[in-house]
Amino acid sequence: MVTKVSYWLIPSQEDRAFFQDMIDTLAREYDAPSFTPHVTIYSGDLAPDESPDRLIEQAIKGVRPFSLKSDRILYSQEFTKTLFVQFQPNPILSQLLQSLQTSSKIPSNYTLNPHLSLIYQQMSEEIQKKLTTSLTLPKSEVLFDEFMAISSPERTQTREDVESWNIICVRKFQL
Repeated sequence: MVTKVSYWLIPSQEDRAFFQDMIDTLAREYDAPSFTPHVTIYSGDLAPDESPDRLIEQAIKGVRPFSLKSDRILYSQEFTKTLFVQFQPNPILSQLLQSLQTSSKIPSNYTLNPHLSLIYQQMSEEIQKKLTTSLTLPKSEVLFDEFMAISSPERTQTREDVESWNIICVRKFQL
């Protein structure tokens, strides 16, 4: 059986606490699911004899904690990008994506678009616009120091899909 796995960058403790608080607050306010703040680097099918641990170890070898520059808060009609922080491109992200794609036995053509979602919920554009102007980020860069693999449904389109995510493994970047 093939499993869908997504590989996430996780913010450092201080940044993670800030984003988790924002995600939890929005989830309560708009009856949405809570989730771990993350930037998806790659998502694809995992062969039955493949190890996400090994793929992560290969991908992050020699990578130290690093920061991404936030661009702005945006929104879309896509469930997994209802409201999100858009980050600027970064060569380390491209390196991580390439490593995961080339090491995977069933490579996907995942397109990297570095963002950190703040809520997963169908909303009116009016509410989304209001939120993009009322929410502020305390700094222009976010530090990432952890990598995570999660299993998920083929497509995430509902609260139940989000709540069915399972953590497979977590690895800290080398200091």
